[in-house]
Order: sequence, then structure tokens, then C-alpha cells
Amino acid sequence: MKLSKIALMMDLSDMDKIVLNYIKKINENYKFDQITLIHFIEVENFPDEVLKLYPDLDEPIESIIGDELKEYAQEFFGQEDVKTDVHVHKKGGIENLLEWIDRENYDLVAMGKKPNHYGSGTFSSKVARLSNNNTLFVSEIARGEINKIMVPVDFSSYTNNALKIAKESADLLGAELIPVHAIKVGMQYFPFIKDKKEIMKELEKSAAKKYKKIKSKLKLKEDCVIIEDIDQHISKTIYDRAVFESVDLIVLGNKGKADDSEFLIGSVAERMIAPDKNLPVLIVKN
Repeated sequence: MKLSKIALMMDLSDMDKIVLNYIKKINENYKFDQITLIHFIEVENFPDEVLKLYPDLDEPIESIIGDELKEYAQEFFGQEDVKTDVHVHKKGGIENLLEWIDRENYDLVAMGKKPNHYGSGTFSSKVARLSNNNTLFVSEIARGEINKIMVPVDFSSYTNNALKIAKESADLLGAELIPVHAIKVGMQYFPFIKDKKEIMKELEKSAAKKYKKIKSKLKLKEDCVIIEDIDQHISKTIYDRAVFESVDLIVLGNKGKADDSEFLIGSVAERMIAPDKNLPVLIVKN
């Protein structure tokens, strides 16, 4: 994945510095050409917490916020060989912002993924659904050290693209790549199945055969970890495995094999960036 032009979504919260530090660490390997710090404001409806920061406004608030973003850029990237820029977006709603981001052709859009007590995650969800860019959601616990990268595998075209990008990242960062496939069989069927172990064995064999083709095509050396998912959403099974494996980053396609073609983002991706999930997630757009 080419990473030279990066957009960072800043919201003037404590998450900003976590995102900035994370990208600074990744830049040690990727050597970005340009990083743009972006803040989105609705000019007719400033949050009270923002207005309290500037009780005596003597210039447009977008100029003040822009200056603050420039200070961030200088603090984190002033000594780096990378061009930095800031953009305070005040025209229209979030759809207008995302249209502007798409026109700028960023290779990656990064933003904070806040835990439950910070908000509902509506903004993050809209960015994931409406943007055409690969989007990185940095969690509160992320510190930029990426030693393990997990990729959920469902044998769709979205999976192939995610695996390819994850492999490139793992090679560059010297990280371990962990492909994972969850076999989904509902509990309601097992009363009618005499030999559950035999069924699971056949499903595992089928998954291994499919992965072998992907492994050869993408020149992967890693085998696929196959796990069993019964009676819960597949995203939880994958996430729990990622926590068990001490994964630093989850990379997945914006949609999966079971998602409707009209969906802009699949149910697994949607749940992976939910506020109750604490691991960084990269959503890859096809």
C-alpha cells in the first residue's frame, strides 16, 4: 500500500496526541511525504467545551483552531523530513468534508476511536461508511508499536485486498501477520447434526483448501488460524481472538462475503470500530 499522503482527523480532544504519536511512530518506517491535520467544525453550532477555550474571540475561531493544529504539527513532526499542512473545514456537513477529503486523494485517513464515555462514535461510523479512503482508527491504548497484525479472512475479494495490504505493512514494519478465519455454524443446527466434530472437521478442511489458493496467489508464508464461532456475532469471535493473541492492529475489508452489495461498510467492520472495541483497526476500501 502506497502511503505518502496522510490525513489526520483532529477534534481538539486528548485523543489528538494519541493519534499524532501513533502516526509519528509509523512514519519512522513509512517516511510519509505529506501529513495534513484536519478539523471539522459546524460554524453555526460550536460545542460549549470549544467556546470555553476561547472566551475572548478576537479573530475567527477557524483561524485560532488552525493555529493550534500548526502547533501540533510542529510539536510532533517539526524535526521530521515530512511536509505538514492544516485544514479547518467549515463548509456544509460531514458529507461535504468527506467529499473534500476524497478529492484530495489521501492514501490514508487516520482518526481517534474513542471509548464509550467520550461519545457515540457516530462521526467515526460516518467516515468509515462514506469515505472512499482506507481509514485507520487509532484507539486510546495505541502507542504506535505494531508487532502483530491480524486479518480476518472470509475468502471474498475484500479479504484479498486487506491481506495484500497487511502483508506489505507487516513486511515493512517487521510485524507478525496473523490471518484468521472464523467458521460460523449456528447452535440451532446442532440438535439435528449427529456428529458435530466431523462437520467442523469438514468445514475446516474446506477453509484450509480455499486459503491455500490465496496463500499461493499472494505469496504468503503464514498459515491461517481457523477458529470456531458459535452463537455470537462473528466480529466478537475475531476481536476476542485478537485480544488473546495480543494483536496491535486489525486489518479488514470494508465489506465481507455476507454483506449486501449496496452496503458501504459491512457489519463486521462496523462493529470493529465501535466505541467498546479498544484495538486499532484499519478498514481497507476495495
